[in-house]
Amino acid sequence: MIGIAVTRKGKLLRGKSPDTPLLGDADTLETKVVEHPFSFRGSEDNELNALIIEAVNRMGGTGADAEDNYRRALDELGKRAAEAFEVIVAEYEALPEDRYLDRWSLVHLLAELRQPEAAGALNRIITSRIPAEKARGSHDASTVAEEVIIRTTAVEGVVRLSADGVEEARKILLRHASNRTFSIRRASVQGLLETGEDTDKRELRALLKERGEQSLLRIKRVDVREVPQATGGRFVTHPEVKREAPSPDLGREAR
Repeated sequence: MIGIAVTRKGKLLRGKSPDTPLLGDADTLETKVVEHPFSFRGSEDNELNALIIEAVNRMGGTGADAEDNYRRALDELGKRAAEAFEVIVAEYEALPEDRYLDRWSLVHLLAELRQPEAAGALNRIITSRIPAEKARGSHDASTVAEEVIIRTTAVEGVVRLSADGVEEARKILLRHASNRTFSIRRASVQGLLETGEDTDKRELRALLKERGEQSLLRIKRVDVREVPQATGGRFVTHPEVKREAPSPDLGREAR
């Protein structure tokens, strides 16, 4: 995950108007290439650190070979999964709150490694408090949404452990079936329905009935390729509607 850190320095000057600050000739732009966003303060195993970095970098790859490259990196890291799990958890906890993509990448990596010992760490991530919205007024960004995505990714990691027969994982999913955040509740219910034992499912149904949320049982995960796609351009027409969507009056808008 190579990036560029940009720093801007300048001397604050005043224009003709006293309330119009300007950046004068001292304004400069400094760039610094950053190989990866992690510190690994708690790990002196450079080989293991490099495997983690490679897996995270390949996770965001593009191109025809991207998936194969990622899987190869994940397989190599998987050979040392028991050691990697502790390093990844420590690195996640050391990252600043606003490094949403980096935090998500580490949680996704935990889910991919499927280490039974990671159940407790994933549970801590799910139960951690979601900070108040920091992007108030923005139409295309939400820090709360970023935090929820990180936690639902952690739920997915717990679901995989539940599918692998980890009893603690099933208990975690049942616990979060009553989480205060709807997306976490929904993901936990779906995960337990898919991977839980009959006893878990009975407890889940009883819990949801008590909370009046039996509707969560009817929500099913579907492959995106199986979802009916919207048709039409500016206007969306349901597939069962026979008439064509009205065309926009471009002449009127042009005026």
